[in-house]
Amino acid sequence: MENTDQAYHYHVMARAIAAIDASESPLSLEQLAREIGLSPAHFQRLFSTWAGVSPKRFQQYLTLGYAKTLLSSRFTTLETAHNIGLSGSGRLHDLFLRWEAMSPGEFAKGGADLTIHYGWFGGPFGETLVMGTDRGICGMAFPQEQGRDAAWEDMTSRWPKATYPELFIRLRVFPSGALDRPG
Repeated sequence: MENTDQAYHYHVMARAIAAIDASESPLSLEQLAREIGLSPAHFQRLFSTWAGVSPKRFQQYLTLGYAKTLLSSRFTTLETAHNIGLSGSGRLHDLFLRWEAMSPGEFAKGGADLTIHYGWFGGPFGETLVMGTDRGICGMAFPQEQGRDAAWEDMTSRWPKATYPELFIRLRVFPSGALDRPG
């Protein structure tokens, strides 16, 4: 019975992701649930279990990825906001602050004039490179498989014009202290 449930849920998730991909703008929980034929509460639980995030957060992340592509292609923030279905550049700004801890303009300029602090921490997934601006964490990398140098290169290539002081004390990763600086 369990394999049948998993196969059914897999197909439900595939249909949900296809609906998200086919839509030109973010879909509400109610719209997605109706499209899939489930109650909003059940769909929310199922999607969150399978994707690890809510449908809304999943769509925000996809929107952010598209916005990054447009900004990297020299679209203005206003053009980018319009193309990703946001009501204005203020909404784009909020999206970037929430997920990237920097403005869309700072991202588009490759991090020019931006200070990104970093530190190497121990944590539940092993050693972790944590990077953050004064607004919050903007990236994390886990070097276990690729090594420290590759993790560093991957992260710094995202903002090639930023400066990177190692100032782990500025990074408050988790209030619980889940990540501790290695001794």
